[in-house]
Amino acid sequence: MLAAEAVLTEIRPAGKAIPGFKPDLVTYAGPPIAWDRMIKPQRIAIVNVMVHEGLADNAKEAEKKANRGDVRLEHNHKLGNTSGMCGVTSASLPVMVVRNKVHGNLAYNWQQTDMTAFGDEYKRAIKEIVFVEKVLSPVMTAVLKEAGGYNVKEMLAKGLQMGDELHGNFDACRGIFLNWALPYLPRTGFSKKVLAQVGDYFVSNQGRWYCGNMMMAGCKAMMDPARDIKHSTVVVAMARNGVDFGIQVSGLGSEWYLGPAGVIKGFAFPGFKAEDSTLDVGDSAISETRGLGGTASAASPGHSRFVGKSWSDVIAHTNLMRQASVSEDPLFRIPYLDFRGVPVGLDIRRVLELQAPPKINTAMCHKDGGHGMIGAGAADAPLEPFKNAVKSFVDKYGK
Repeated sequence: MLAAEAVLTEIRPAGKAIPGFKPDLVTYAGPPIAWDRMIKPQRIAIVNVMVHEGLADNAKEAEKKANRGDVRLEHNHKLGNTSGMCGVTSASLPVMVVRNKVHGNLAYNWQQTDMTAFGDEYKRAIKEIVFVEKVLSPVMTAVLKEAGGYNVKEMLAKGLQMGDELHGNFDACRGIFLNWALPYLPRTGFSKKVLAQVGDYFVSNQGRWYCGNMMMAGCKAMMDPARDIKHSTVVVAMARNGVDFGIQVSGLGSEWYLGPAGVIKGFAFPGFKAEDSTLDVGDSAISETRGLGGTASAASPGHSRFVGKSWSDVIAHTNLMRQASVSEDPLFRIPYLDFRGVPVGLDIRRVLELQAPPKINTAMCHKDGGHGMIGAGAADAPLEPFKNAVKSFVDKYGK
């Protein structure tokens, strides 16, 4: 985990970039879940991408096909993918491809959009999808080609020391990324009009979280090499689908250990209230899996207030997660804690011994869909997955 690298190398349609991603496949965030148990906005997002992909002529037909099982549904992690909130991904959508050069593995991310992340209305949200497909991704692909790739791990480490906790807040990372990209943008050959559209995107609400997409693929690329180590009790993935919260453990293979998704405590935007939100949802808890996000909130005093916590609370939580983890990161250091490294390698045994589940920073998604992001906060992970994993570990390896 500590030695792993994360370099963004290209952006390509999921069907071309991800092995096994066939045209009739749609993937979603979280641990595996059946269609009839999914939260409404995740179902809406799946229906929307089915129409976008031509798998159905309209929403009603798409819903019937999904309900009958006429379209293949899988969770993102199974294919090495990640995506924010509802996390719905389909074959034509361009995914970020992140390479871990040390261990040779790849990880992917379809970027968070209102239609696929929050189940927003198709007619309104499809414009963002088309912009990403036709404008943003081609430009950023050209930038990456000019530059020879982008070091995501380096960006994240710098951003942490500049005030990003690396789940909800990426303002520092955005500045780092744009400073890096600036010399390459005019060399791509795109018109001033197109480059201006890209610039407008990066100062928008959607663009402010672009680096969060890199974070997810980067953290997955860094965590996956820790899989399948015999006798290891380290958590290698955490994900939520709005119903279940799941973890995967290094020494226990690809099995998901589940508990109830958490209630999000924080702030709703004007016109909404906290009760309008789903429970915790998304693949972005790969951030906390890597010791970032809620675990590293002590790096971001401003964001700690935004998610409804005092700075002293988040410092205490970071220190508690240090006790629950097996190591510290010598690169990802928190200035406000005398440059101590973030905790890395969450241990299922220590979590139970300390009764200390991680806190997951997150956005709020309207439970009925039809909107973009409606607020933000943090949710406590349940203890049940850790209990179930420890039991399974004892069954497999003995006490």
